[in-house]
Amino acid sequence: NTYTGIYLQNNQKLLASRPLIDYETLLQDSLFVRIHKSYLINMQHLREYQKGEGGSVIMSNGKELEVSRRKKESFVHFLKQNFKY
Repeated sequence: NTYTGIYLQNNQKLLASRPLIDYETLLQDSLFVRIHKSYLINMQHLREYQKGEGGSVIMSNGKELEVSRRKKESFVHFLKQNFKY
């Protein structure tokens, strides 16, 4: 798990040889949020949050990503603090 897939707007995928936690730390003061052990998302590309046990998000490219139960509370708090809902 020392590689991270980075998906760009043009659907290009880059593979970086650093773990996701490094990018989470680097981007902690921006609009990037960790929603799952496998996902760090750019909130500017969030289109929809669907409630559920953890819930899921729909991104601008149409991908649906799971929000983990452990990350749900901090994710919803971030939404309320930074976006109108």
